[in-house]
Amino acid sequence: MATQKASIQFAIKRFKGFWNLYKKSKRGMLGLIIVIFFAILAVIAPAIAPNDPVRPMAEVGQWPRYGPSIGRKIALKLCCPAWYKHLPNIPKGETNITEQFYNRIVHVYEFNQTFQLFGRLGSEEANDDALTLTNRISRIYSITASLPNGTIKKLSPQEYQLLPSAPREIKIRDIYDNGTIFAVNYSTGKDIVENIKVVQDPTFSSNDSLKEWDVKTMDNIIVDYNSEHGYNDGTGNFGCLLIEYKGAPTQTAAVNISNSFHYPYWEPPRWVLAHFSYKLEGASSVLITFYITRNEQDGSYCFKLMSYTILPSANYTHEIYDTFSPKVKDNVGSDYVLDVIFACPANFSYLIQITFIEPEQNAKLYLDHVHFFIYGNSYGLLGTDNDPDRPRDVFSTLVHGARISLIVGVLATIFSTLIGLFLGLLSGYIGGIVDEITMRFADLLLVLPTLPLFIVLIVAMSAVRIQMGLWNIIILLTLFGWMGFARSVRSMVVSLRERSFVEAAKAAGAGTMHIINRHILPNVFALVYITLATSVPGAIITEASLSWLGLGDPLIPSWGKILYDFQSSGVATTQGVGEYWFWVFPPCVAIALLATAFILMGYALDEILNPRLRERR
Repeated sequence: MATQKASIQFAIKRFKGFWNLYKKSKRGMLGLIIVIFFAILAVIAPAIAPNDPVRPMAEVGQWPRYGPSIGRKIALKLCCPAWYKHLPNIPKGETNITEQFYNRIVHVYEFNQTFQLFGRLGSEEANDDALTLTNRISRIYSITASLPNGTIKKLSPQEYQLLPSAPREIKIRDIYDNGTIFAVNYSTGKDIVENIKVVQDPTFSSNDSLKEWDVKTMDNIIVDYNSEHGYNDGTGNFGCLLIEYKGAPTQTAAVNISNSFHYPYWEPPRWVLAHFSYKLEGASSVLITFYITRNEQDGSYCFKLMSYTILPSANYTHEIYDTFSPKVKDNVGSDYVLDVIFACPANFSYLIQITFIEPEQNAKLYLDHVHFFIYGNSYGLLGTDNDPDRPRDVFSTLVHGARISLIVGVLATIFSTLIGLFLGLLSGYIGGIVDEITMRFADLLLVLPTLPLFIVLIVAMSAVRIQMGLWNIIILLTLFGWMGFARSVRSMVVSLRERSFVEAAKAAGAGTMHIINRHILPNVFALVYITLATSVPGAIITEASLSWLGLGDPLIPSWGKILYDFQSSGVATTQGVGEYWFWVFPPCVAIALLATAFILMGYALDEILNPRLRERR
C-alpha cells in the first residue's frame, strides 16, 4: 500500500514538473487552449446548437399534417446570418427612388385603335404597355406627367393602376400626347428579415393562450379555452380553442378572431406557412376563411388567403397552406403574394373568420395547432445551406462537426500509434525474420499514395454495399497510419537493445517481454507522446478530404461534409464564394485551427521530451 501511494506521489510530482516546463511554451499553451476550446464545443454541442445537423426540423409533432415525428423547416435555404442586420455596409431600410419614362403613341388604322407604349428615358425603344420599374414598389409618393407643351400634371391615384400580378408595373389609364415624360417617385426597400412566429402558443397549452387572440363575437357565439378536447399529439396537452354557438337553430352565425403582429422590415418575407387542426360537432358545415390585414395610417388593406368548408367529424382533420399555393395567389390576385401583402413595415392582423352554416344549439368547433409562420432571409449565427428539402443550420453542423473531427483524429491516432508501437518494439528487439517481414510490409504501405488508395477502397466498398460509416473511416486511417511511427520506434529499439542496462537484464535472466516492458518501453514513451500530438492533424485532414470528395458517410455532420455540400450545390459558380462565405470559410478555418493546435502541442512536447532540444534550450 505504501509502495502504491509512493508511486502515485511520484507520478504527480513528475506531472507537475512536466507541466511547469510545458506552460513556459507559448506555442504549446496556444495549441492546448485551442484544443480545449474545440473539446468543450464538442461536448456542449447539443446545448448551444439544438438543431439536428443532418435533417433539422422545428416544432416536431406540432404540425400534425406532416406526421407525428415531422416538423416544419427551421428556415429556408441560403439564409444569411442574422447578425448581418448590424453591419453598416448591408443595405437596409427604405430607399426613395425616382425613375423617368417617355411614351410613344401608336395608331393602328386597320382596327381603328390607339395604343400608348412606354420606354425608359434614354432608351431607344418604347414597347411596354406599362411603366416597368427597376425595383419592387413599397409605396408610390407621386407620378408626374411633363407634356410636350411644358405643362406638368400630377396624376391622382385614380389615373393610374398598380397591377396586382406585377408589383413593379404601373398602368396609366389615360392616353397622353406623344413624347410625354413620366416621373415616378416611389420607395422600395431592402432588409435582413428574420423568421417571425405569429402565433406564440399554437397548441393552446394554457388558458393564457387566449390573451394573444382578439375575439369579436356576434350571433350568440362564445369563444373560450377548452382543456379536454384538443388534438392528442402525444405531449399530454389537450388544450384547444372552442368556438360554440349558443343561440337557437338558424341559417348562419359568424365570429372573427385575430392575432396582431408587427412586421418591421422593408423587404417582404420569402415564405409564409400556415396550419390548423379542427373538429366540428352539431352543425351541417362551417366556412372558415383566413385573411391577413395590413394596417397603415391611410387605411387598412385586407387580403384573403384561403377558405375551407368544414364538415362534421368525430376526429381531428389537419390542413396546411402556404403562399406558394395557386389558390392563395388567386385569392390575393397576384403571383407575387408576399410583395403585395408585405409592401412596407406595418402592423398586421392574422384574421380567422368562422361562419356556422345551419348550426344547432351548442354546435361546437374545436381549433388546435393553429400556426402562422413567416420565413425571412436570415437565420442563426451562420445562416443555412442549400439543401432543397431541409436546409441545415450551418452553425449547428459546424459545432457538431467538431465532435467528428476530434473522434476521428484522436481515435485513429491512438489506434495507429498502438499498432506502430507494438510492431516497432517487436521488430527492433527481436530482429531477424520478424524485423525483415515487418519493415518490408511497412515499406510497401509507405510507398502507396494514401488518399488515392482510400478513394479506391471506399469506392470498392460502396460497390459491395458496405456503408462508409465513422468506424470504417477510423479503421482505414488506423491501418494505413502506423508505418512511419513503427519505423521510428524500431530504430530507437535497435539502439537501446545494445545498451549496458539491457545486457545486464539479460545476464540476470530477464525474459524478452520483461525487458521490453521494463527497460525498452519507458525509453520510447517520449516519442509516443509526440507522435500522438503530431499525427492527429493528418487524420483530421484526411477525413475532411474524404468527406469533401463525397466519400464519407452522408449522415455524419463533419466539416468536410459541409465543404462537399457547398461544392455540390453549385453556389460557388452561380453566385460566387464571397456572398456565401459563411457557408464555406468557417469549416476551413476550423480544420486549419484544430490541425495547427495539435502541431503546436507536438512542437512543445518535442522541445520538452527530446534531450537534444532540451539541452539546447
